[in-house]
Amino acid sequence: MNLRPAALFSALPLFAAFVACPLAVPAGKLAGQEELFERFSPWGLAPWAGLAGLALGVLLLRLARDRARRKLPPWPVAALGLILAGAAWLALITAAPYLAEAVELAPLLDELRLPALALFALLWATSFGAPERSSLAHAGAALGALVVLDFLLTAIMARSLVLGGGYLFGSVGAHADLLAFLLCLALAATLDDEPASGQPRLARWLILAGLFATFSRPGLAAGALICLTLERGPLRHRLALAIGCALAAWTTLALPLPHLDGGDELGLSWHLAASMEALAQEPWGYLTGLPLDVPLALAMPDFQGLLWDDESQGLPVSVFNIPSSGLRLLAAWGAGGPLAVLAAAGCCALRGGKRFGLGLLAALIVCAALTPVLHIPATAAALALALASAARRQPPEADPI
Repeated sequence: MNLRPAALFSALPLFAAFVACPLAVPAGKLAGQEELFERFSPWGLAPWAGLAGLALGVLLLRLARDRARRKLPPWPVAALGLILAGAAWLALITAAPYLAEAVELAPLLDELRLPALALFALLWATSFGAPERSSLAHAGAALGALVVLDFLLTAIMARSLVLGGGYLFGSVGAHADLLAFLLCLALAATLDDEPASGQPRLARWLILAGLFATFSRPGLAAGALICLTLERGPLRHRLALAIGCALAAWTTLALPLPHLDGGDELGLSWHLAASMEALAQEPWGYLTGLPLDVPLALAMPDFQGLLWDDESQGLPVSVFNIPSSGLRLLAAWGAGGPLAVLAAAGCCALRGGKRFGLGLLAALIVCAALTPVLHIPATAAALALALASAARRQPPEADPI
C-alpha cells in the first residue's frame, strides 16, 4: 500500500466508510449512546460533513499558496474562508433546528443526499486526488475481517449459526446488504491484479470471506457476477467462486437457520407494483417523478398478526420507504434519475478502461436494483470515490498539501 501523505489523505474517506462508520454501531452500544453515535454510522452525515470541511480548507490553502507565489495579496482567500466558516456556523445553529422541524422538507432533503455526496467526492478528489485502487482493496480487507468476526461472535453468543451475524453491527434493516455492497466495491478493486498461481493476495480472500459471511443475497449475486465474468484465471476457478456465492444465497432461502434478513415487511415486489401504478396515474410521472410529500400508496401489511379493520385506509407508504435505490430514483426523479446515475458511473468506468470500473458498474447495477445503497451516506460516498479512482488514469504527482 502506498504510504505517501497524499495517498493516505486520499484514502481517508474510504476507511471512514469501510471501518469507522460500521464500528460506530458497536461503539454506540458500548457507550450507551446509540443516538449520538448514529450520526457517525453508515446512516449518518457527520463524517462526510467533517471531511468536506477538511477538503474545502485544503482547497483554500492551495489557493492562498498559489496567490502567494504570484505575489498577490492573500486577504481575499482569508475573507472567503471566514465567510464560509461563518455561513457553516449560522447554518448549524439556525438552519439545522429549522430543517429538523420542517417535516414537509424532509423528503426533498433526503433525496438530495446522493447528489450532495457525489459533489463531496468531487471536492475530495480535487483537494487530495482520487483514492488509489490499493487503498480500496485494503479498506475492503479490513471490513471483511470485521464481518467475519461479527459472524463468529454472533454464532458464539447465540450458540447457533445466525446468517449475516448482527452481534457487532446490529440488526438494523438492510445492514448486511450495505456491508456486502462495500465488499463488492473492494472486490472490484482486485480485478486487475494477477496473483501468483496458488497464492492469491490476502486482501482478496478477506474480502471474499466477508462477503460470504454477510449472506446478503444481492451482494452474493453481484459477487458471483464479478467473479464469473470479470475475474482473471481459469474458468473452473471463477465458476467455483460463482457457485459458492450461489450456494450461500441458497442457504438463506432453503435451510432453517436464523437470518438477518434486513428486508421490509411489504417486500420489493409490492413496492415495484405500487410505484408503477402511481407513476402511471401521475401525468408525466415517468419523466418528472412522483410528488415527494404525498404517499405513493396505502398498504395493509401483516405486522406480527395485526388485523386491520374494514374502516382503516391502511399504512401510507412514501417514496423514501422504497427499499431499492433504482426504483426510488425512478419514483422520485423520473426516468432521468437512474439514467443519470448509470451514465455517470458508466463514463467513470469506461474512462479508466479497466476491469476495476466494470466491476464497480456490475456491483452498482445489481445492488442498487435490490437495496437502498445509493441513499445511505457511507455506501453512496464509497461508490462515488471508487468511481473516481476507476476513472483516474494516472496517480497524483505530488502531495496536494
